[in-house]
Amino acid sequence: MAQLLTGTFKAMSSKDQAMPSDPISNLKALIEKYTIISFIPDIKGYRQIQGPRTGTCIFRGCTEPIAWEDARGGNFLCQGHYLVMNQWIDEARKGLITGDLSAIFDMGLPPK
Repeated sequence: MAQLLTGTFKAMSSKDQAMPSDPISNLKALIEKYTIISFIPDIKGYRQIQGPRTGTCIFRGCTEPIAWEDARGGNFLCQGHYLVMNQWIDEARKGLITGDLSAIFDMGLPPK
């Protein structure tokens, strides 16, 4: 099973660089450190892969079978790392205060 990186927001080992304190920068830092992408994926646009596909999970070193793909059919995630990415994004969203940055995590609500 995929190595889950849960709790990464809260605890980093002393040899790791300190993670940024604001939720967006922290999320981007986690993504850049543990994946091969450098942007916040649109996790709401991910879909489960149906049928045989080849590819690898975007988490560095992951060898688990891919289970999820983004809306363009790439940036694959295995089941475990899909759950991790969802958790990271949820934690970042909870840490945001309503304002300009909240548009990054648009909940599909009409603007006020």
